Amino acid sequence: MNNLKIQFLGFMNTPSLFKELYGLTQIQLDIDEVKEFDFTQLNITSRLTLGSRIERFFEFYIKQSKNYELIKNNIQIIHNKQTLGEIDFLIYDKKAEEYLHVEHVYKFYLYDDSISNEIDRYIGPNRNDTFVKKLEKLKNKQLPLLYKNETREYLDGMDINSFKQKICLKGNIYVPMHLVGCDIPILNNSCVRGFYINREEFIKKKHFKEFEYFLPARNDWVCDCNTNETWRSFDEVIDEIELLLNQQKSPLVWLKNTKENKTQSFFITWW
Repeated sequence: MNNLKIQFLGFMNTPSLFKELYGLTQIQLDIDEVKEFDFTQLNITSRLTLGSRIERFFEFYIKQSKNYELIKNNIQIIHNKQTLGEIDFLIYDKKAEEYLHVEHVYKFYLYDDSISNEIDRYIGPNRNDTFVKKLEKLKNKQLPLLYKNETREYLDGMDINSFKQKICLKGNIYVPMHLVGCDIPILNNSCVRGFYINREEFIKKKHFKEFEYFLPARNDWVCDCNTNETWRSFDEVIDEIELLLNQQKSPLVWLKNTKENKTQSFFITWW
């Protein structure tokens, strides 16, 4: 699978992790506009990371949208040969008639209810990333960069005080199996996309051997698993899964229950 349009639609259909939190406000994207987009203009030829690729999807949306105008993006702020950071997007909102500075983020989080502090429970699949760290980086580094004196020379005389600041923070949340179907606090429950399970449980539970599987490439993690057409048996994928787990990488896996004709997205954790 390597369909840019399917990946783009996966990005667009991913909900925002929250509407407003700790003073951070989300930009609103209109999914209904997409049917009028010219997808021949969606070209990504370089081998970008998933995060950079999705950032290009956001750029494509802004360029195609009737509601927004792209002013500048990916502005590296360099002072005395030192990179201070990067401004993701400067945008004009045509409806609201206002200028926006938008920082873009797309994340996958696992909800670990063994952690005592609620807000700290949202962690990356390999435990090297957290929702709290991302919030702190946005509030303390990325958004304040606009107002630094060193940034002014990169803005072609634009009045930085005329810009409102928003974020595009979309994400997917995976919960432990015992919390499937339960509400989670703080973040948008519409972002819950599946469950996670550790290596031992996955191998031990017999019913997992009855299903079919697909291991999407990282660039396809954003896609809906219902778009997949190629499936393999447990025995055909287990060695590939074990290889990733032994490298301390928690793979995203798509599951198909053929009897019920249902698909499911989930992580298998190495930890």
